[in-house]
Amino acid sequence: MDAKCPECDKVAILDDDVTSVKCPHCGFEAKYEDYLNLMKQRVGAMVDNFQFDKPGGL
Repeated sequence: MDAKCPECDKVAILDDDVTSVKCPHCGFEAKYEDYLNLMKQRVGAMVDNFQFDKPGGL
């Protein structure tokens, strides 16, 4: 199964046992739980940095 690498944003590999993620492009490796936490942090940062295009917000 494929996953998105949190280091280089290319396709990483999630093993069949869903226990680890490895990126053949940059060498990133992490346990699946650690990978999920990294990706949650990235999403949180994206939300914090989100800005509306229109004046006045929503």
